[in-house]
Amino acid sequence: MRILVNGEVREDLEKLAGSLPAGQALEQVGAALFREGVLVVGVRVDGHDVTGEDRSSWGERGDVGELALATQTPGGLLEASLRVSQEWLPPLRAELTGCADHFRLGDDAQAIEALMRVVEGLRLLFVGVGQIQRLLDSHGLDAEGRVASFQAEIPRLLDEIIEAQEGRDWILLADLLEYDVTEQLALWEEASGHLLESLA
Repeated sequence: MRILVNGEVREDLEKLAGSLPAGQALEQVGAALFREGVLVVGVRVDGHDVTGEDRSSWGERGDVGELALATQTPGGLLEASLRVSQEWLPPLRAELTGCADHFRLGDDAQAIEALMRVVEGLRLLFVGVGQIQRLLDSHGLDAEGRVASFQAEIPRLLDEIIEAQEGRDWILLADLLEYDVTEQLALWEEASGHLLESLA
């Protein structure tokens, strides 16, 4: 099996993988790269991008011709993750405001549709912040509890949003979105900005 790391052939890793099935080869190669100080952030098997969910379809294959890996240092991944989370904030804030307006105007259909987008956006941001927390922990960095605070507040607010929706309290729901959730996003924007500055 040919193994490429960031586009370069790595014969040493090819020898390490030997004739292992693709999934086991990836584990061995990933561990070796981790010892080199980098993390695998992307996997292509025979020219096709794959995820962990796809692993059952290729993990046992012994006929994989090429395993191409993208890697990044933990610091580089942390910086990229922080930048992505910051880029995600303005459209999410705009969606929050629009959703709150729809609820206040009694436009239930558009409000519920927007709310689904808001909840999914918050979920994705929450997952990203979880990754950032793990990277901070691995670096021994501390964000003065700001990451943990965000991770605690978002699920609490989502519970309140669901409760308000189930109770059909549209004004409370609009207020939660426009004020409480927006405040948490502003706090995260400030915290992630400080983290980016400290990395620089």
